[in-house]
Amino acid sequence: MFEHIKKRIIKGLIEEITCLDATGIELVGHNFISLSEGHNLIHHGLNKDYMPSGYTVDTFSHNSKIVGEYSAEKGYFDYEGKSDNPIYHKINKDINHALSHNESLGLEKIYLISNQEENPSFRSKFNSTKIGTLHGDKLIIIDARELAKGIYEQSVNNPYAADFYKGFFPSFSQNLDNYEYFGKLPTICASHVSEENILNAIMNHYENGSSICVLHGVSGSGKTQAVIDFIHNKTDAFGNYIWISGDDWKINTSLSSVQRTRGGVPVNVAGLFNSTKSILVIDDCSRGVDNKDFEELGVGFKKNGVVLLTSQISVPQSKLYLSIPQFSKKSALTILGEDSSSASQVCNEFISKCRFSPLILSMTRKIAFDQKEDRETIYREVLDDPELVDDSQGSSMIRKILDRLEPKALHALRMIANSGQNSHDAQFLRYYVGVFSCNTLQKLSILIPENTLGVLRIHDLVSLAVQNELDSHPIAISIESYISDSKGDMSPSILRQIHLCFDQLLSEHLSRGNRDADWIQYALLQYDGKRKREFHKELHELDIVHNSTLATVKTVIDAKEIHSYTINDYDLRCAYYSKCIKLFDKAIEDSPSKDVLLELLHHKGKALRRCGNHNQALATFNNLLELEPDWHATHGQIAHLGAQNGVDREVVTRGENAMYILLKDILLDSYSVPLRVSLSAIARLRSYRNVTQELNRQPEDVKQLANIIVMSALEGLDQFYEAYVSFTSIFGYDHSATCVNIAEVIPEMTVMPPNQVEKKQWVSACEALTNSSIAAEREGKGDLSSRLIVASMNFADEICVSEKLTSYDARCVAKAYIIGKTPEKALDAITKVREQDVNHWLLYEKAKAYIELNRNNDALDCAENCFKLVQSDIKAATRIAIYHNLLSKCHEALGDYEKAQKELAMAINNCSNKKYLMELKDRLSALGNL
Repeated sequence: MFEHIKKRIIKGLIEEITCLDATGIELVGHNFISLSEGHNLIHHGLNKDYMPSGYTVDTFSHNSKIVGEYSAEKGYFDYEGKSDNPIYHKINKDINHALSHNESLGLEKIYLISNQEENPSFRSKFNSTKIGTLHGDKLIIIDARELAKGIYEQSVNNPYAADFYKGFFPSFSQNLDNYEYFGKLPTICASHVSEENILNAIMNHYENGSSICVLHGVSGSGKTQAVIDFIHNKTDAFGNYIWISGDDWKINTSLSSVQRTRGGVPVNVAGLFNSTKSILVIDDCSRGVDNKDFEELGVGFKKNGVVLLTSQISVPQSKLYLSIPQFSKKSALTILGEDSSSASQVCNEFISKCRFSPLILSMTRKIAFDQKEDRETIYREVLDDPELVDDSQGSSMIRKILDRLEPKALHALRMIANSGQNSHDAQFLRYYVGVFSCNTLQKLSILIPENTLGVLRIHDLVSLAVQNELDSHPIAISIESYISDSKGDMSPSILRQIHLCFDQLLSEHLSRGNRDADWIQYALLQYDGKRKREFHKELHELDIVHNSTLATVKTVIDAKEIHSYTINDYDLRCAYYSKCIKLFDKAIEDSPSKDVLLELLHHKGKALRRCGNHNQALATFNNLLELEPDWHATHGQIAHLGAQNGVDREVVTRGENAMYILLKDILLDSYSVPLRVSLSAIARLRSYRNVTQELNRQPEDVKQLANIIVMSALEGLDQFYEAYVSFTSIFGYDHSATCVNIAEVIPEMTVMPPNQVEKKQWVSACEALTNSSIAAEREGKGDLSSRLIVASMNFADEICVSEKLTSYDARCVAKAYIIGKTPEKALDAITKVREQDVNHWLLYEKAKAYIELNRNNDALDCAENCFKLVQSDIKAATRIAIYHNLLSKCHEALGDYEKAQKELAMAINNCSNKKYLMELKDRLSALGNL
C-alpha cells in the first residue's frame, strides 16, 4: 500500500478513536494490549451490563505483571500547576491504581490508553515529573495517534484483528476494504453482489463500437455499484480511472474545466483521460448527452479509453444508452441473505416485486439483522400494502423499511436528508448527528464513503424517502458551531464542509442581513478566489472594536488580508499593512480575550513582516510564544521571517531554530502539526541550508516529507505547489526517485491547466514540474519526464504573458524552456527582466540557453559575467562548483578542451556533494578522452 494512503487511513482512524466512549475504549484497548502481548489478558473494566467498573484495574495478566487502564476523559493529557512543575491528575490516578493492584510482586508494564490525542509537549513535561521518573520504565502511554497506528498494523497483519476493529470503526473498515482505490472510487457496498449480466452488458456495449456508455435506470437499481464493480474487474486493462459526479460537470462547460463540488478540488478530466488509456465515470448525470459532448476526449478514445455514465434518464433511440439489466433472482436472493432451496413463498413474492432495486433488497437485510427482526415480517408488511407495491420508484418501500431504524438513527438520517445536501464531511457528520448515530448509519451502509477523501453520502433515494422538511437553516447553524468550536481553525474537514454546503451557508448569510461579522461570513470567505473577492468587499473596511468576538476579528482580518492581495503597488500595500498594524495595536490595548489577543498578535506579526519590520515582527511572535509556547503556527511564522532577505543574523538564527522545532514534531508525528503549517515549513526549507543538508542525509525523513506533500494534494490544499517546488529544489538531485514518486502518485498535476491553479502559484508550479521532469529523466522515466516538462511550459507560457518579469520568475520560466528544448523562449523571458535586477541565477540559465542555440561565444561571455557576480554572493558560495562546470561546458562548446578541463577540475575541488562529485569526475574522464 502506498505510504500516503496508509497515513490518510490512519488519520481517519484517529478521528474515529477520539469518538469512542468509555465502553468502546475499554474493549478496543483490551484487545489491543492482548494482541500486543501475544496472549489473552483478563478484562474486569466492564461489568456484565458493559458499563465501566471502578473496583479493579481494567485489564491485567494472569500473573498480574501487566496492567492496562483506559480513559475516555477529555483533558487526559492536560496538567495543572506551573509548566516547570506540572501535575497530571488523571494519569497519576491511573498509575497509582495500577501500582496498588500488584504491590508485592512488582509490575513490569503499565499500559495507559486514552481516546484523546496528547499535546506536543506532553512527553517531555510528564517525563520530568516525580511519578514519571519513578515509573517511566514500566509505562506505555498510548494516545489516539499511537493507538491508531497500532490498530492499523494489527489489522493488516491479522485478519481476525481487522474483523474485530471493523465493528468499532466503520470508516476504517471501509477504507481497508477499498485501499486499492482509496481516494479515487467510492467504496463498494458490503452487501453488493457482482452481477455478470450487467458487467457483460456494459462490455458488449463497448465491443459493439461505442466508446461511451450511459447506464440508465431508476434510482436504487444498482447503477453506481455496478460501475464500481466494472472498474474493479477491468482495472488491469486500463492505465487510469477517473470518477466525477454529474454535479461536477456543469451544463455548457468543458470536461477540462471541471471543479469538484465535493471538496472544491479542480481536476482536468479531459487532460487525464487523453494522457493514457482510461475509464472516465460520470456518476448520476442528470441531463441527456450525445457524442458532441465528448469531442475533447478524442485523443483518449484513440487510445481505447471509454466513458461510463450513470443516469436516471434516457434518450430514446440513442446508441449511447444502455438500460441496466435487472438483477437475476439468484443475485437477489444472495443480496437478501436467503437461500434458493429454502426461500419461502413470501420471500419469492417480495423478490418479484423488489428485484428492480438492489438497494431495497440490501436495506431490508441490513435493517432486519440490525433490529433483530424477522425478514418474513418485513416482506409481508411491504407486500400487504398496495401503495408500496405500486411505487415503481421504490421510495415508499424504502421509507417503510427505514421506519424500523432505531429512533435516534432515523432522526439523524432525516437531519441529513432535510439539509438539502446528501454528501458531507465525515468528521462534521459525527458532530452534526452524533457519533453513535453516524456509526450506526455507516455500519448499515446507509452512509457510504465518496471517492472524495473524508466525504460520506446517503443515497439520493434514501434521502428522498426520509425527507420531511427541507430546511438549510439547521445545518448552517451546525457548521457555524463546528467552526466556532475549532476557534476558526480552517482544518481540511471544515473546508470540505464549507465547499459541500456553500449554498446552505449563503442562504443563511442572506437571511441574516446586516450584522456584525460572524462565522458564517468567515466560512464564505474560505471559498474559491472569485467568491472571496465578492465577500471581502463588504467586510475589509470594518473596524475591530472593543469586545469584538473572535468570529468578528477573524472575519475582518481575513477580509483585510484578501483585500491586500488586490493592491499591486508595493508601497501602497505596505501603507495598507501599516494601517492594519495600528488597528491591531488599538484592539490589543482594549485587553481582549486570550483567543482574540492571539489572533491580533499573529496577524500583527505577519503585517510587520510584510512591511519589512523584521525585528518588531520577531518581538511580536516572541510575545505569542510566551502565551502559547506550543503553537506550531507561531514557529512557522518565525521560520518564514528568518527566510526573508536582508534580515539580521539573530532573526535568521531564530528562524532556523523554529524550523528545527517544526521538523522535529513533523517527523516524530506528522499528525501533531496542522497540515497547512507543515506545508509552509517545507516551503521555507530552501532558506535553511544547514537544515536541508542534515535532511539530505536522512532518506526516510525525506520520504516522510514527501508523504505530507502528497497528503496535501489529496486534501486539495492550495499550498501544495509552494511546498512541492521547495521539496524538488532541495531533494530533486539526491532523492530523485522520491520526487518522481510524488509525480506518479498525483498524475493530475501533469495535465492541470494554469487557469485551474491560483495565479500566485504559477511560478511554483512551473519550477516544481521542471524539477520533477529532470528527476524523472534521471530515473530513466522519459515518458513521464516529457509530460512533466510540457505541463511546466504551459505555466511558463501563461507567466510570460506579462510584459515584465522578476528575476526569479524569469529564471524559473527560462529553466523550463531550456529543458523543454525551446531556448529562444528562455531568452525572450529573460529580456523582460529589468537590467538592474539581473543576477547570477538568471545569467546561469541565460548561458545555458545560448549553449543550446550554439551561440557559444555569447554563452561564454554570459557565464563569465555570471561567475563574477556569484563570487560576491555568500549564499551561493557552497554551490560554486556548478558555475565552474558551466564555464567548462562553454569552453568545451568552443572546442577549448584544456580550459574546459581546468574549470572542471576547479568544480571538483569545490564540490561537497558526493553524487555531483562523481558526475563531475565522469565528465572530466570523458573530456580527457576527446
